[in-house]
Amino acid sequence: MLARGAAVGFWGTFVVHRGARPLTGFFADLEPLRGAEPAGRPVEGWSVTRVFDSDGELPEDFLTRLRDVTDAPALTARVLDSSAAYVCAAGVDTPPWQVWLQLQYALGYLLAPPPPFDEDGNYLGPDWADPEYEAASAALEERLRADAPGGVEGAGAAVAWAREAGLAPVSAEEVAALLDSENVLAEETFFAFLERLGVTAAKQ
Repeated sequence: MLARGAAVGFWGTFVVHRGARPLTGFFADLEPLRGAEPAGRPVEGWSVTRVFDSDGELPEDFLTRLRDVTDAPALTARVLDSSAAYVCAAGVDTPPWQVWLQLQYALGYLLAPPPPFDEDGNYLGPDWADPEYEAASAALEERLRADAPGGVEGAGAAVAWAREAGLAPVSAEEVAALLDSENVLAEETFFAFLERLGVTAAKQ
């Protein structure tokens, strides 16, 4: 099983938009898109693009700019070392929403844990835990889930977005079950999520 946080993990963003035109066709001068490549198996009329962090960060308003230039719902997923993904979506008429995939594995990247050594440099063992860090991590997780709720609430927003986009999503309950699942690679969970929203074709 691939160790989470391994150097081979993907850092970057998946971008979902309506149409076959590549992102560089809309944003020719946007440097982070220089190494972007198609990803997944999107249904006809949609595109999924992989953007690498090594090419630079996308601007904060990229999602809304993409929504506006395509005049259609759009979605991004920021992937942290193939361990977790933060999905953000913008609709034309439906409200924006966010949801985490595999949030529990994002916490160590968002709030770095202390090294497992005492003040004399002695190793404290693999089972050692810092109570202050554990409390701070739990509080962070609570805040993140409040800002980007999962479960039926998050799934319902995702399904509404997909329907506005003219896609054929599964039920909110089925999407909610996916939000509670996990894989070794967060990309696998993300593409399963897209499949349930109707963005990507089912595997043959």
